[in-house]
Amino acid sequence: MAANPGPAHSTSSAPFRLTDSETNPMCIYLVKNDSKGDKLLFRYPFHSFGGPVKVSLNDHKRSLHKDSGLVKTVRPHDLTIFTDDVISSLFAVKMELCDRKFELKVNNVRFVGHPMQLVTGGSDGGSEGGNKKPQSPSIIMINIVFALDAFARRQISNCYYDLSKVLGVALRHEEKRCAYLSSQIKDMLYIHDTMAMSTNECDLDSSVDNKHFISILENSSLAQDLKSVFEGVVTNGLIKLKVNDWVDVSFCLPHKVHHFYRDGQYFEPESINKCLKGLRPYHGLLLMADRKVLLDSLPQDSSPSIVRLINMYNPVKSLETLSADSDLTLAQVFNIAGHLIYWGDAIVIFPLSETNMYAIAPNVPTERNNKFAKKFEKKFPGQKLLDVMSEFSFPTSLQYKMCPIEDKSSGSTTIQILIWLLQHKILLQYHTYMYFMPSSKGLGYYNDESEFHDYNNKHPSEAPMTTYQTLSENWLQLSSGGYSSSMSSAEEMFHSLDEDEQIALMHIPASANPDDFRLLMRLLKQGYLSGEHHLEEIMYLENIRRSELLKLLDKFKDVLVTVEMEDPIISNFYSH
Repeated sequence: MAANPGPAHSTSSAPFRLTDSETNPMCIYLVKNDSKGDKLLFRYPFHSFGGPVKVSLNDHKRSLHKDSGLVKTVRPHDLTIFTDDVISSLFAVKMELCDRKFELKVNNVRFVGHPMQLVTGGSDGGSEGGNKKPQSPSIIMINIVFALDAFARRQISNCYYDLSKVLGVALRHEEKRCAYLSSQIKDMLYIHDTMAMSTNECDLDSSVDNKHFISILENSSLAQDLKSVFEGVVTNGLIKLKVNDWVDVSFCLPHKVHHFYRDGQYFEPESINKCLKGLRPYHGLLLMADRKVLLDSLPQDSSPSIVRLINMYNPVKSLETLSADSDLTLAQVFNIAGHLIYWGDAIVIFPLSETNMYAIAPNVPTERNNKFAKKFEKKFPGQKLLDVMSEFSFPTSLQYKMCPIEDKSSGSTTIQILIWLLQHKILLQYHTYMYFMPSSKGLGYYNDESEFHDYNNKHPSEAPMTTYQTLSENWLQLSSGGYSSSMSSAEEMFHSLDEDEQIALMHIPASANPDDFRLLMRLLKQGYLSGEHHLEEIMYLENIRRSELLKLLDKFKDVLVTVEMEDPIISNFYSH
């Protein structure tokens, strides 16, 4: 891997977001402690900020450990000033504290790591030449520490602790396999000693002080890996690397992978758990990248089940359909879906259908020349993002966007645009929820009792008792025809309602139809008419066609109220 000792980012004055100051580390350290003492082997970033600093022999409180330009763009305050010797003394913990969480808070900085005890030597697989004798085994402590904002949330510091532990486990494995860590430490110490001999203690310049870290970065693969780790979490929160070109290390910081358009809004990883708990077989997946790109990014030892599911993926398929097409159990599909969602490779959607309704998501940027508009015009030449967004100002069904006289290529472009908007979370799908709202629950079938009596006087043929008698006669006919159990259950549900609710139902002509009335009572008994289940969920759970539900809504529109809302499982990934 190529080494680039220079800063990876420029120092801009762009305003930082709250999530940046909390999620981005200030620095990463590698410290060792053995029989020869403790030593800060490497830290990144290491470039001084603000030019060289002169330090005299008597001024030990002045520090050469300054923020780099990269860190300056991340947070508004400098890293707490420490010398490298102080850093190594703080992080080189005793052996009794190894293999447990290390956390230290100093002023506005929180240091997090996982010190590990390793047995080094015994083989010389990492050294050049085969004539050298094996070294005697020795015990060494290493600690990979991240410097974080002291006020960062506990979940964020726990993620960096896990990352430190994963890196330590990988180094322990490679040390046991081929003495990789011993070789890297030996090379780093050699560079430290060489630079120290050539440095004049009376005139120490910060640019000279950083030369040993620059040289280590150029010559050490471990230092290059630590640099890649730091830049990965700062850039997009993803880390995928091979330690010593052998051990795969993968890490995801969900706070950065899943972002919101609203500045300062913090993504709670608990939202992923809520989404996975609420995942249902009728839900679908939408890949956030091209299928081939995603397959190429998978590790070589990834499960064949993941590859099979991605190959069978289609945004019009539900998880249940994917399970059948991929020859996987539904539990396996759910586990793979959870993995893809956590890593930001997919989001949960309802399978694409002409009946789906979409509208602009909250807090979406609407500036004329924002970065999404430029990206959209590059993807779809001749199309304007704001013009497309204006068509979804209100919940719009996809079937109204698909003109029947258009050619297939135009329809395909519309679908591709829709997929792009969903991938960038510009559109949010809305579902229809039903509420059972008779007169006594707020909408008021009658405004007052006098209006109720006036209605009976004007419509004597539709009096409640007459309608009830008609219902009873139809129930008796169906009972003799073999529907006794279902109708008795519907009748029991009807009698469990309040008197006002019964009166409101009896004044609806559709109540005289046993099939419609039985379906209404069935949905009411199952709790589907409380605004907690959308039409698609009811269709799946009760095996009902959409046309049947829409007819029922039309016939009982006096007591059924519909509301267009987003699915709470999906809305967890949108800003509000």
